[in-house]
Amino acid sequence: MRYDVAVVGAGPAGATAAKILSETGLRTILLEKTTFPRDKPCGGGLQMRVLHRFKYLEEHNLIDSFSTRIQIHSSSLQHHLDFHQTKPLEAMVLRQTFDEGLVTLATRAGALLQCGNAVHDLTDQKDHVRLVLSDGTTVESRLVIGADGMWSMIAKKIGMKQHSDQIGICAYNEYHFDQETMRDLYGEERSVHIHIQPYGMAGYGWMFPKKEHVNIGVVEFRQAVTPRLNKKNLQILFTQYLQILKKQKLIPNSLRTTTTHGGAFPTCPMSTLTTDRVLLCGDAGGLVNPLTGEGIYYAMCSGETAAKTAIKALENSTTDVRTLKCYQTQWNQEFSLELSLLSRLSKRWGRNLDSFLEVANKDPKLVDIICQAIPSKKGVQGEKWKIIRRFVFSYCTHKFRR
Repeated sequence: MRYDVAVVGAGPAGATAAKILSETGLRTILLEKTTFPRDKPCGGGLQMRVLHRFKYLEEHNLIDSFSTRIQIHSSSLQHHLDFHQTKPLEAMVLRQTFDEGLVTLATRAGALLQCGNAVHDLTDQKDHVRLVLSDGTTVESRLVIGADGMWSMIAKKIGMKQHSDQIGICAYNEYHFDQETMRDLYGEERSVHIHIQPYGMAGYGWMFPKKEHVNIGVVEFRQAVTPRLNKKNLQILFTQYLQILKKQKLIPNSLRTTTTHGGAFPTCPMSTLTTDRVLLCGDAGGLVNPLTGEGIYYAMCSGETAAKTAIKALENSTTDVRTLKCYQTQWNQEFSLELSLLSRLSKRWGRNLDSFLEVANKDPKLVDIICQAIPSKKGVQGEKWKIIRRFVFSYCTHKFRR
């Protein structure tokens, strides 16, 4: 059977694309090399703008919990930013249930899910694409959406690859606590904690409390690593980070250090996201927040845009690169400026940021602007110029008073 679209990779990008494609009646196959349920390297924190755009996430109970407080700590632990509201500032998910839930929505819409076989090869035929799977079987489709992660085979086959110096590396673990422990440590707020540059790393540590789990991790941004800041051993750094959390009484003293899970993500978009009959989205296209590493929002948005582009292309029976380039055009119109700014800021992970937190902490108006922006429809990025102007004002005032 020849499909209209083969979606390679059943993460948030691929599942979102498959859902939208299937809802229009297109014959869609969703290919995933692993089987569900499966975990993914991720903290599991979602910006609230994800829920504004994809309202069905909450309607289908894919959110594990909400946090109404976010605290950011400087590397010296002398300066702290505290964002607190009565309404949620961050949504939390368990990737096993979240990803499987997204796939379930896609299959309910009509997508065919095929798990347990990786795509090993792609060849462009006269009027379709042929995919060769690890068991030797083939899948043919009029279009392919590559959503197969950072080390995407689909991207490699169309001549794209990730740059080793434009990635983030993380080490993390997720711990299960009983409800009483969660209530005693985190209360109803489920306060998120971010520690900037712990032990001098070019990145940050995080602690995300959920309903009955706490996700803890550290992340280093390789684009910010300089000769002065050598690459860190993240397993050792993770163990040291647990000690910071214990001293702040954010986790039980009895919590044991265990072997961490590791992961990597791109921090630079591919130079092109399309070729004849192929589109890239999510991590496969390098579509990730280069400042924080958050990728679910960009994955789902790119999956949505890629699917809508594919629908129009198939309706018009034109699947060449000239037609599909409107996908990249639409993506750039919505996100290019945002990601370009975040990319420039991400290089500052290699510099001491204590003074920036000191300035921000002394300006209640700046803190309020950010706090109001976090849960809004467009998030902090939607108020970026207002925030930047206020920060520059505060920074200059702070320097003058010194």
